[in-house]
Order: sequence, then structure tokens, then C-alpha cells
Amino acid sequence: MAKTGKQQDDGVAVQSPRLQHISCDITGIKLEPIVALSTSRTIGAEVLSVLSPHQQSEHFFHNQSAVQSLMLLEAQLRALKNALNGNNLFINLPITVLTAGKTFNQLMQLKSSPLNIEIVEPASFFSLSAEERECVTHRLQQLSRQGHRIWLDDVDETVIQPFLSSRLPLCGIKIDKVAFWRLRASPALARLVSLCSQIAGQVLIEGIENDRDRVYALQAGAGLGQGYHWPCWYWPED
Repeated sequence: MAKTGKQQDDGVAVQSPRLQHISCDITGIKLEPIVALSTSRTIGAEVLSVLSPHQQSEHFFHNQSAVQSLMLLEAQLRALKNALNGNNLFINLPITVLTAGKTFNQLMQLKSSPLNIEIVEPASFFSLSAEERECVTHRLQQLSRQGHRIWLDDVDETVIQPFLSSRLPLCGIKIDKVAFWRLRASPALARLVSLCSQIAGQVLIEGIENDRDRVYALQAGAGLGQGYHWPCWYWPED
């Protein structure tokens, strides 16, 4: 997975020189469809980074600073500027972008259509001090008032529990693909979807690899899906 691009194993990447000044290990961009499970209609796309083959994506993105994460997002949005009108983009951000005043102010000043902002490693919210959590909550509310939609990424049964009593302005929850694969043939998946629905209006399940997976996710009550069942696609850069 690639945050502010997750590395993926298939699909076609947009080669962008704008990304090279951030890291020579980022070789392009690709888009993974977000799909309505009941109709299989594509309703948006997640912006994903493609890394050079020798890089391990989780390690690479975990070690990015807030400044680097925001620089990468800005470069991706510039590269995809022709796609922004009328398209529903999902982007990934670490919580450090929200805790640092400078990067948050830059985020608020981005010239883009409203985005679906996925908070990666959401459990890190509870490692913040009470003051920092209050600050992040307020800043997410500011982003929501600008029209952006806030999501938690990579949620499972453990991650979701503390958020049941939070006051975050959440639009959606993305259930982690490993959690889905573990729970898909059991009633526990519907229980997890139900918990997610208590705090956000939309629930998306990652890791949909075939039509049987799509049916499992739909029967569990999720509205959206994402995964290799639907091929990646891309927009070329000017």
C-alpha cells in the first residue's frame, strides 16, 4: 500500500517529472477505482504513488515527514490537474500534517476541488495529547467546512473501537483489506461494518479481488469497494 500513494502491483503509472524532485524513488502515479458495490459503478479514484522496485512502501511512507507528505500531495494534484473537475479523488495524509500548523495552513490553501482525505494510521490519533487531539479535531472540522470529506483508512475491529466516542467529523471509514480477508466469510464482517456505520455515513471495504468478494462486502452492509477486481486507470499529464 502506498500512502499519499500506496505502492500497488498492477495498473499503469503516470510518469511525472514533478515527483522526481521529491524523491527519485517515486516513479509515477496511478489511480485505483472506488466502486459502488450494488451497481459496480466507479464513483471516484484513490491517488496512489508508484515506487521504484527496491523500495518497501510501508517503510518509505512511514518515514516521510509532514512537509514531504504535503509536497507529494501538491505534486500529485498538479500532475492530475485535468482530472480534478468532476472527479472524486481520494488522497492519503498522515496525522502529522494536521498537528503541524505550517503544513495544515498549506493544506487549507490548496487550490483543488473538494477531496476525500484519508487519515492513514488512524490509531496514532490516540497517541496524541488531549490538547493535540482537540486541535486535530478542530482542524478536521475546518477542512470539512471547506467541502473536504474526512475518512479513516485501514480500519479493523481494534482500530474502530476508540473512535466510537470521538467527535471527529467523519464522512467515511475504509476497512483494511487484511481484516476483510480474515472476516469475509463470517458474521463478524457485518458487525464491523455496523460499528463503522455508527460513526460515519459511508463504509468502504478494501481488498475486493473477485465477484464473490464483492458479494461478501455488499451482504455485510458496505456501500463501496476497492481492489484488484476493478483495474487501475490513469489520466495523462499535460
